[in-house]
Amino acid sequence: MRMPIPHFIIKNRFQKRLDLYQNILTEDILTDVCRRITGRAEFTVAFDNTGYNKGRLAILEYQGNTSYISFSETENTGRNSSFQSFPSALVSYHRAGNLNKEIYFYFLPSEGNNETPYFIFMYRLMKTAGTILLNEDQYLENDITPFNSVSDLIAQRDLNRGRNRGNSSTYVTVDEDDTVQIFGKTYGASKYETTLLCLAIYEVNSKVELYEIGEGGLRELPELAREVIVSLGIRVITSDLVIERDQEEFENNDSLRSPTYIYNLLEKLGEKKCSLCDCEVPQIIQGAHIWPVASIKRLRDINQDAKLQSALDGNNGLWLCNNHHKLFDIDYLYINEEGVIKYKSTIPRGYEEYICGLTVKRQIPGNIMTANFLQYLEKRNIRLNENDYSLVR
Repeated sequence: MRMPIPHFIIKNRFQKRLDLYQNILTEDILTDVCRRITGRAEFTVAFDNTGYNKGRLAILEYQGNTSYISFSETENTGRNSSFQSFPSALVSYHRAGNLNKEIYFYFLPSEGNNETPYFIFMYRLMKTAGTILLNEDQYLENDITPFNSVSDLIAQRDLNRGRNRGNSSTYVTVDEDDTVQIFGKTYGASKYETTLLCLAIYEVNSKVELYEIGEGGLRELPELAREVIVSLGIRVITSDLVIERDQEEFENNDSLRSPTYIYNLLEKLGEKKCSLCDCEVPQIIQGAHIWPVASIKRLRDINQDAKLQSALDGNNGLWLCNNHHKLFDIDYLYINEEGVIKYKSTIPRGYEEYICGLTVKRQIPGNIMTANFLQYLEKRNIRLNENDYSLVR
């Protein structure tokens, strides 16, 4: 009895282009794909002219297995544009009911650099999400490995952001309960990156929260992507609900554990790193207000919205580890208008030695000390006397 041969099903039309996938996915390309997945070179193909292709996607069916293959762009013209299609393919893969399935990515011949640091970061995300890069041996010189921890992912993300500070679309951090928090924008290319981050991070830590940061009039991710993310058990919080939660926290809690404040600090300061020591463990690093929330709440000459705005302002804060945060809150530490760190002179000798040993960074970087930061610092320091403090040594 003749065995059935592999069969491709491909939506033929682009959403915004007049050419067709049958002109790009030639017989040679499909033969190579088929051989790499099934070990066979012969196949049949059906190009479907209804609707349009989402995810630059081909589906290959063979012996009860379904393979989802997303094809690369043929021009690497932009940092994010080259990866806008793949998350849609990944969403289609997750929504499919067949349990015997795999998700692949295939490199087409292209112009431009396939191996920028950002591209490598995205390939690693794709592998973390379970994607097989079919022909990476042909197109990539670097060995692409999946992320094995969220800390590894955050460190690489921060390194890439350092190379390009303009890329502030999404942020990943971890809170004190070891919950991974993804702050993802919902507009343009950012929404695709947010989707991929969620589906990749879930594979290494299932305790995930997504905060949707509305932009361009869009409050939420595309419906199908959101459904898949929610189906995995990822808690999704829209920006409107974040503000409501922030208002309640502000009214009832002077510590203001606010997602919006955390996002604003990530925007201004980058990933969680204590400003006064070498600690980079995100679970024990907090957003410390320069002008305390309790002081803001006592104001009588501004309304509640203005108070909340000051409490959520990223300029009104630093990343501090638990120890430095507490020392700052009880005024054992002081920052003067030039950003110099001082400690309270009247504390016991043992405390002094501990604080000086702990505080290895003794100057706030100039890029943090914006005009708004200095205004908050002045409001904090008005109740303190700098003469009561000595230089950390």
